[in-house]
Amino acid sequence: MPASARLPQRDGVAASSDGGAFALGTDDRVRPLAIGTGLEWTVDHGAGRLALFRRRDGGWLGGYDREWRALGAIVATGGREPVHLAIDPARRLAAVADYGAGSVSLHRIARGVAGPAQVVRHEGRGPDAERQAGPHAHWVGFGRDGRWLYAVDLGADAVFAHRVERGRIVDTRIAYAAPPGSGPRHIAWHPTLPLAYLACELANRVTTLAIGTDGMFTAIDSRPTLARPAKVYAGHIAVDAPGRMLYVSNRGPDTIAAFDLADPRRPVLVQEAACGGDWPRFFLLRPNHGEMLVGNERSPAMAVLPVGRDGRLGPPRAGPAVAKGRFAAL
Repeated sequence: MPASARLPQRDGVAASSDGGAFALGTDDRVRPLAIGTGLEWTVDHGAGRLALFRRRDGGWLGGYDREWRALGAIVATGGREPVHLAIDPARRLAAVADYGAGSVSLHRIARGVAGPAQVVRHEGRGPDAERQAGPHAHWVGFGRDGRWLYAVDLGADAVFAHRVERGRIVDTRIAYAAPPGSGPRHIAWHPTLPLAYLACELANRVTTLAIGTDGMFTAIDSRPTLARPAKVYAGHIAVDAPGRMLYVSNRGPDTIAAFDLADPRRPVLVQEAACGGDWPRFFLLRPNHGEMLVGNERSPAMAVLPVGRDGRLGPPRAGPAVAKGRFAAL
């Protein structure tokens, strides 16, 4: 990337559904990144970033330094429609969820570069013939000790648990069977407690899951993401760093639902804030700025919502000029 396009890494990166990748600077400045098309997700690998791409010839994973210079060759993920990327606590393994193939891939990481993929395909389907004719992995994440790789599958109505040993998946089981037709999409972890919050896209509900000592999940609470019934597709989900508030994006009504976690086992809906655009696919909490950055996938720019000391969201304003925003990271 030329020096003129460099922006402080702390201000982040964003991706557009049009295929572009952008560095985000102070005062909502935006600069294109010369890393190719189809950026889908990024994670920090310690000395830079791993970046996941979705292109016509499938999924690809590449390693970059802090200035977005490539550290080595990109590698195929073994799928055709990757949607999510995660890194293990030791930063030695990366995992990819592939929606189109209904699979996950596991990659060793060395010096910021990903190795060849081990691909494991899910099995299962749900009652929604249009959305659940087969498995559709939508999210991946490692447990705190790195022994389990979890994968949320919208098509199979399940959260799969893949046992990881010596950098390989050696066993697969179902950690949680979601209600038929609920279409689980993403998980957010509680920062200190053995709890996970599952956003179900087709049922527009948030389910609280207790994590057992065996790594499996038990549902202990479930509630809608809206106060009143409506046609809605739950999108992204996140918990703030103190574990005080839980947020879920509602596509359709175009709101961000805010849940109070005074009792972390039973989130309470306290606010539905306007997202500042159309179809909030993703949002990013930026605690250093006291705000939330929202990627509205059908809007000409991202939106910014102030986050109050109580965790509630203020009125949105226009944000970085990234059209059809689908992802952002610090």
